[in-house]
Amino acid sequence: MPSLFPSPGVRGAAVAAAVLAVSACTVTPGPGEPAPDPAADHLREAGYTPTASAISPDEHLLCTAGAERSPDCEGTGQVRWSLPLEGEYRLTGNLLMHHIDTGAQYHDNFTTFHAVEAGRRGVLYAENALLRMIDADTGRVRWTTDLRQDPDVDFLHSGLRSLHADTDRIVLRYGDGFVQVDAEDGAVSGIAPMPPCTGALAAIDGDQVVLEHCHDHEGSYLALDLATGRTLWEFREGDEADLSGGRLHTPSRVFATEVDEGPTSAVEAGSGWHGPAGLGTIALTGVGVTIEGRGDMAVALACAPDGVPSLEAEPHAPGVRCAEPRLYAVNID
Repeated sequence: MPSLFPSPGVRGAAVAAAVLAVSACTVTPGPGEPAPDPAADHLREAGYTPTASAISPDEHLLCTAGAERSPDCEGTGQVRWSLPLEGEYRLTGNLLMHHIDTGAQYHDNFTTFHAVEAGRRGVLYAENALLRMIDADTGRVRWTTDLRQDPDVDFLHSGLRSLHADTDRIVLRYGDGFVQVDAEDGAVSGIAPMPPCTGALAAIDGDQVVLEHCHDHEGSYLALDLATGRTLWEFREGDEADLSGGRLHTPSRVFATEVDEGPTSAVEAGSGWHGPAGLGTIALTGVGVTIEGRGDMAVALACAPDGVPSLEAEPHAPGVRCAEPRLYAVNID
């Protein structure tokens, strides 16, 4: 096991005329009207028109043995499964996806959607507070957990930052704390508020999570007990203390990239193959399915490309509404 120690008069008139021309074209929102939204502008400029893709159907597309689509869902490049998601999802900024119902504050520079390979051929998909364990092979939802129902998890507003998993449990790191859940049934087994002055996650070993400490204590580490939130120990790199351990399994990223057909993006495998078009695709993770004859898959979140009913901004939330949010998997090898 690895050690924890990580190593400005004609010119003026022209300018004034230009300013007047621009002003004449500027539309100022009237009372009660929402301001122009960057996501709506992005889609208009790109000539957005609703177009169906492989992830568009409303129903759950599963890949169950003996079912009608079973033989077709197993080939390389095929959508293995696709799940419609509930709640109000928005396309924001440069077509990032945001879910306003899950307890996370809106930020335009990071996502609170994450997924990680977990349990026995399972995918843990997290929308900040809402967790789903999904059978990676078939797409069936095994269990759901809503952390908002746990009064002891009072830091969900800080946003989900990362997931870490093994066969038995998942550790969720929020801006202000950690939550540990059981991979088998989603039960919360530990809550640990983030101590002050901590940095990057260094390792997880059993119920201990090890973090880099304050900037004014460079080279120092701190360990928390995931079950109790209690600080177990802290030390400097020069100390003799050593702990064997490593991080749990973390997401293996696949990339989102624009495709030629318009303002859409898709999952891209290492070979350059692109997945089905989807607005605001957030590439989440690569999942290894260890079944004979099958390779890996990419699991992604997207708005189906026919899923934006209006490009008009709304005053209550940023972005434009996505009516067809999807979580889906594509066979990539």
